[in-house]
Amino acid sequence: MKKVIIVGAGGLGRMIYSWLPDFLGNENDWETIGFISDRLDVLDGYDYDTPIISTIQDYFPEEDHVLVMAIADPKAKLAVAEELEKRGARFINLIHPTALVGKNVKMGKGCVVSPRAVLTCDIDIGDFVMFNIGVTIGHDVFIGNGSTINSHSDVTGCAALETGVFLGSHAVITPSVKVKEFAKIGAGSVVIKQVKPEVTVFGIPAKQV
Repeated sequence: MKKVIIVGAGGLGRMIYSWLPDFLGNENDWETIGFISDRLDVLDGYDYDTPIISTIQDYFPEEDHVLVMAIADPKAKLAVAEELEKRGARFINLIHPTALVGKNVKMGKGCVVSPRAVLTCDIDIGDFVMFNIGVTIGHDVFIGNGSTINSHSDVTGCAALETGVFLGSHAVITPSVKVKEFAKIGAGSVVIKQVKPEVTVFGIPAKQV
């Protein structure tokens, strides 16, 4: 039996925890033993039987532990993943049974594909990428390590998101547009031209803010 630990206990961690029975299928093969989070009070006021078992800093994996990444901020996510992997942590991918994943979709480790997400075909996905509810990813798209694609966003054909891109809910990346590393796309924005590294854009069409 593998023991599942969720890295992060905020809203995203609670969402993933809620879907774990769907993600994991046969409960006889898995046991969820808790969250790890540096905010030990983050579950206060919520009704969860599964505890925070450790801070991230103090956690050291055991042989039968597998980890699920539930941190949304790309830089924090990649930093935490790197530190935990140095200690021997193993991250798994979760793909919800209502998600559609087409042919030739290559995916790294530590990714989460949420309910009703659609990954069409011929997509190259890095490590620790989060696809939230109802995301649509077109054909021939590249998505770099640590990116977070929030609910109902649409990344259209041949677009490219470099390392650590963050898309707010309902964002649209139009065909063949490139978004450079650690850029942030505001909720509801429509990106029609290349976005520079480390900037935030917002609006229709999206402009740097």
